[in-house]
Formats: sequence, structure tokens, C-alpha cells
Amino acid sequence: MVLKKLDIRYNQFQSFLPNEELGALRNIEYLLLDGNILDENFLRSSGVMSSLKVLSVAQCGLNGTLPLQGLCDLKYLEEVSLSRNEIIGRLPACLGNLTFLRVIDLTNNHFTGNIASSPLSSLLSLEYLLIAYNNFEIPISFESFANHSKLKFVTAENNSVILQTNSKSWIPKFQLEALTLSNCSQIPSFLHYQLHLKLLRLSKCNIGGDFPNWLLENNSRLGEVHLDGNAFTGSLQLPFLPNLVVLDISNNKIQGELPPNIGSILPNLFVLIMSNNILEGLFPSSFGDMEYLTCLDLSYNKLKGELPIGLARKGSKLIFLRLSNNMLKGEIFPVSGNINNFRYLYLDGNNFSGPIPQALVTAPLQALDLSYNNLSVNIPAWLGNSSSLKSLALSRNHLKGHIPPDYCRLEGLEVLDLSENNLVGVIPSCFSAFRDLKHVHLSKNKLQGEFNMFSNSSYLQLLDLRDNIFSGSIPKWLGSTSDITILLLKGNRLQGTIPPLLCHARYLRILDLSQNDLLGPIPHCLRNIMQKAPTPFSSSFGYSVFVKFGADALINIESSMESFNRQIMLLDIYAWVRAEFTTKYNTYSYEGDILSYMSGVDLSCNQLSGEIPKELGNLTEIHALNLSHNHLTGAIPSEFSNLQNIESLDLSYNNLTGRIPTQLLKLTTLEVFTVAHNNLTGRTPQRSVQFATFNESSYEGNPFLCGLPLNISCTESKEIPIYPPAPNCCKDDASFLDMESFYISFIVAYANVVVAVVVVLWVNPYWRNVWFYFVESFMYSCYDFFASKRSH
Repeated sequence: MVLKKLDIRYNQFQSFLPNEELGALRNIEYLLLDGNILDENFLRSSGVMSSLKVLSVAQCGLNGTLPLQGLCDLKYLEEVSLSRNEIIGRLPACLGNLTFLRVIDLTNNHFTGNIASSPLSSLLSLEYLLIAYNNFEIPISFESFANHSKLKFVTAENNSVILQTNSKSWIPKFQLEALTLSNCSQIPSFLHYQLHLKLLRLSKCNIGGDFPNWLLENNSRLGEVHLDGNAFTGSLQLPFLPNLVVLDISNNKIQGELPPNIGSILPNLFVLIMSNNILEGLFPSSFGDMEYLTCLDLSYNKLKGELPIGLARKGSKLIFLRLSNNMLKGEIFPVSGNINNFRYLYLDGNNFSGPIPQALVTAPLQALDLSYNNLSVNIPAWLGNSSSLKSLALSRNHLKGHIPPDYCRLEGLEVLDLSENNLVGVIPSCFSAFRDLKHVHLSKNKLQGEFNMFSNSSYLQLLDLRDNIFSGSIPKWLGSTSDITILLLKGNRLQGTIPPLLCHARYLRILDLSQNDLLGPIPHCLRNIMQKAPTPFSSSFGYSVFVKFGADALINIESSMESFNRQIMLLDIYAWVRAEFTTKYNTYSYEGDILSYMSGVDLSCNQLSGEIPKELGNLTEIHALNLSHNHLTGAIPSEFSNLQNIESLDLSYNNLTGRIPTQLLKLTTLEVFTVAHNNLTGRTPQRSVQFATFNESSYEGNPFLCGLPLNISCTESKEIPIYPPAPNCCKDDASFLDMESFYISFIVAYANVVVAVVVVLWVNPYWRNVWFYFVESFMYSCYDFFASKRSH
């Protein structure tokens, strides 16, 4: 019996097929070896399998350049996949001899060269050209493939597209069914002649001009359209597309109103993403007519009105709804309907009011975000029954009351955001049951007590408890939370010292302990933090073309909806995670991926003492360091010159002495620098590079400093200026709150006195007559006084 087909994919064999034994496979026609490790000379020796028609060696650890012999000798080869390897260089010219080749998959390698001059342009039998994620140069005209009449599928995103200003017009012989391209900055002209497209992806191309409604009109068979990440303007004139299941036009500049009949012109749509545009007007009620709609994202537009009742109609398949940051109002699904399918519901950044619909408790919710609305109610305890919740965000509403202990039943919770409300009391001790918590936002409430209940959350990455009334010392268990990346404890009443165990949190990138009552020295071991960690804050809503070799040796591009549904299920719910940090005299909000690039330490406004540890100079990745408003002594460490990425350095309002190190001139990224109100001596740094931009305020309050930009010469003997006592900015917030309380108390007390006097005069006639007599006598006395003054 002659072996014709061998399929041993994804067995993780190591060099299991020695090159000297390949001759025994000279009659084999189908060889599928994906996901195993092959000998580095496998391709060079593959020519002995002279009958081979299909060869798939994806993800087989191949590297180097393609050999000139071996693969090129397989003259009957029809399909080949070299994807997901580390192959480099140009394609050998001998590939042009494979005249039967219909399918070539080179995705996810490091191939180079212009495809117009490569052997690909001479392979007229090609039907599937899959070259995405390489370093090819692709002329946007695609003119070198004008005669490829059999070409159907082209995937070429993430390469370098070459614009051609003098390209002549031509009519292609092919009719594509699928095209994916990126970085092209204009729509390829040959698309004007394409009428059979089913899949079109021109994402992240930054193409401008009016939205190409014509492209959708010409291709009535379209099943998927991805035109996200461009600069399209104008309005939508969507045609009737009965086959369309995925439409993504997010991140453009499309204006105008949504078609009111969108439900009837796109009747079979599963996924609709139009976020980050300038769409306005009312929310079309015809969305309720979309029988198959599973995912709807219209976030970051200017839509207004109320939610259409049809979104919660009986039989709705909607599981993902994101309407964030619009101008929607009214109650959230006020009419009871079918909201039992919702798994991801994002309605944040609108003007919704009223209660949170209790009917949501029956939905299998995994993510619920109602932040930034006007939900002026007590925080609902019944949400504790939504056992499937992984992410709960109710921040910046007007919620009040205590955090319900019922929430302890949300055992799978990973993200909790109740910040910027009017919550009071202590955090329920049963929160210690949360094992999977990763992100906790409870800032800007009136919570108090300690927060040791998070000690069991071993996966904690972000803890934001800013601006509350938490007391006690900084818990030592924070050092054992190995994944913690962001710790924000600003503006509380924490006391004691900074525990050295905190240094064990080696991935800590943002640390804010400012505006507390911490004392003692700064731990030298803080040099151990800010080590590089996996990036935790990334998410994308993408679609991938999945290519595989089937048993019949045909490429199957998987059903778009099947793959997209899987991505919805696996949606990263942390894409919106944010953190606020004060640097460069301002408080900035960092969100999403940018959190991976921000790093800073703020220990300001405490009672810290001792010298600044020179070891802090090891924090070479830090962008902001604020040690101001403490009682630090000694010299400024010259090791700070190693902080090559620092943008803001604030050492003001301490008792530092000595000279300002000249080595700090190496800090070429520095934008904010202040050592004001210390006891520094000597000359200010030379006015060059970044230090030429700093004015007198960076150095004031140091009577023994001289040189520009101060008005004190280092050569002349002048009277030492006397500076007024420095204001304590750390107490500003507290003082403001105290004065606010004083004014309120004063007004209430004054009103009570007035009311009491009125009541007494109303009830007692005797005292009422005495009061009127007193007032009348006072008026006559005033009259006599002013009359006598006028006569004089």
C-alpha cells in the first residue's frame, strides 16, 4: 500500500522526520506537519517528495531564508503553507516555476521585497495569495497581478504599501472574493471593478474623503466589511445588503444621522460597530427589527434620545451592547422586556437617570458599566445576585449608602469600580472572599477604616483608594501581591512608615502615597520596583481570517460570525481601565494601553524624613518623581542623572542642602523641575538643554543659591533675599473642606436663630409688642442722629 496522505499536525514532535528518510515519501501527495518542530534543512531536502501536491509546515520553527533547491523542485505543488515561522529575506525566483500553485500562505514571517518583481507576479494559477504580517512592499495599484484571472483571495495587511502617483488605469481580469489590506492611505483603484467581494478589510489605512458608499453598492454579496481606523467623512448612504453579517466602520469621522431604516436594509446583521464617529440624531427604533443582531457598538458619538424598546424585545439575540459616551437620556430599559441575553452592557457616559433595572439580575451579565450617569439612588444590593459578573462599574453617579455585603456573593468578580460616588462606611470584611479581583476603584468616596480585606486577592493589579478617609498603616500584604502594578492611596489618613515589604511588588509602576501622614525614611529598596511586567491593559475588537488546510486539501476561511462570536465571549473586559496620577502640576487620567508606558512615584505631602536614597537613581524607567512637602534632608543624589526617562522631578519644600548636581544636565527629557524652598547652596545648573526652560520659580526659597534665572549674581555680594513662609499646598484640600463645613454650619445656625426669634414673637404678644417698640425707638434715634448731622 502506497502512502498518499500524512496528517500529524500539532503533536509537538521534535525533529521527528530526519531528512535522510524523506526519500521514502516520494509518492506522498498530502503532507500536513503544522505545530511540530522540523529539522532546519527540511525545506532544502523536501524536493525528493516529487509527487507532493499539498505541503503545510505552519508553526514548525523554520527560520533563515528559503533555499534555492528543494521546495522549488516540487513541480506538482498546488498548495503550500509556511505561515507562522521566522523565515526572512526575499522569495527565490525559482518559485515562479511552480506553475500549478493555487494556494500560497506566507503569513506571519519576515519576508521582504517588492511583490511586483517577485515570482508571485508570474504565478498565473494563483487563487489564494496570503502574505499578511510580513515586510513585503506592495504597490497599491496591484497592476502586476492584472492577468491573474483566477485570483480570489488576497490577505496582505501589515506590510508596507507603496503609493504610485503615475500609475496608468487598468481593468483587472480577476474578481476578488476577499481583500485585506492596511497602511494604504487610499482606496486601491482596481476596487472600482470588483463586483463579487464577500470580505473587505481596509482597516487602519487613514484613508480620507467621503465614505465609499459606492463600494458597498457595487458588491451586493458582501458578508463582512471592515473600514475602521480611517478618516472617512460625509454621511452614510447604506444600500440593501441582505448578506452582510459584520460591519465595522469605527474610528472615522462619519457625520449625520443613522439611517432610520437600518434594520430593514441590513436585516441579517450580526455585528455592527460604528464607535468613535460623529453620528448624531435619535437612536433608530429599527434596531429592534434586527433579528440576528448579537453585537452593537455605537459608543463615542452624539446620539440622543431614549433607548428604543425594541432592543429588549422578545427573541432578541443581543449579548453585547456598548452605547458609551453619547447623549442618551431617560431610564435604562424602563419597560420590562427581554434583557435576559445581555452579557456585556456598557451605557457609561450618558445622561441616564432613575433606577438600575432589577430585571438585569436575570441576565448572564459578565460586564456591566453604568458609570458617568445620573443614577441618584442607593447603591443596589440586588446586584449581588448577578453571580456571573466579572466586571462591575458604577462610578461617578450619585449613588449613596454603604457598600452592600451582598456583593460578596460575586465570587468571580475581577473588576470593581464604585469611585466618585457618595459611599460611606467601611468596606465589608467579606470582600476577603474575592480571590480573582484584579482592578479595584473606590476613590473619591467617604469610605473609612482599613482595607486588609483585599489581602487574599493575589491577582490584584490595580488598587485605587484615593481621597477617602482610610486610616491605619500601609498594609504589609501589598508587598506579597506580586502582580500589583498601580497603587493609589493619595489623600487618606494613613500613618506610620512606608513598609520595606512594599518593595517586593517589583512590577509596581505607579505609586501614589501623597497627602497622608506617613513618616520615617524613604526605603532604599524602592529601587527594586518598576521591573518590566506583562502588559495587562490591552484589548481589541478584531476579526481574523483563519486559514487551515482541510482533509480535501482546500483552504477553508472560517465563518466570520463563528470566529467573531468567540471573540465576544473572550472579550478583554479591562480595555477601559484607567488611573489618575498627578505630574507636571496637573492630574492626568491614563487609560488602556498607555498605562503600560506611564510610571511614577508620588510621596509628597507627608512627614517623611532622612536623606533621599541614592538608590532611587536606579529607577531608569520612571517618568515622574515627587518628593515635595516633606522633611527630607541631605544632598540631592547625583545618581538622579540616571533617570533618563524622567519628565517631572519635584523636590521642593524640604530641608535639602548642598549643591544641585551638575550631572542632572543629562536629563534631556525633563519638562518640570523644582527644588524650591530648600536650603541649597551654590550656582544653579547651566542654562542649557532642558534647564534653559526652567524659570525662577524652580529655585526660589533657597537664599544661598545664585545664578540665572535667579536675580542673584554669584560674583557680587548682595543682601540675601528674605522669602515669605512657603504655603503648605498639602493642606489646601483639607482646609477647603473645613471652610466649607464652617460656612454650611454658620448658615444653618443663623437660620435657626432667625426662625426661633420669629416663632417666639408670633406666639407671645407681650414680647412682640416689646420688639416693635424697640425697633420703632431705634428708627427714631437714627433719624434724629442723621438730622442733627445735616443741620451742622
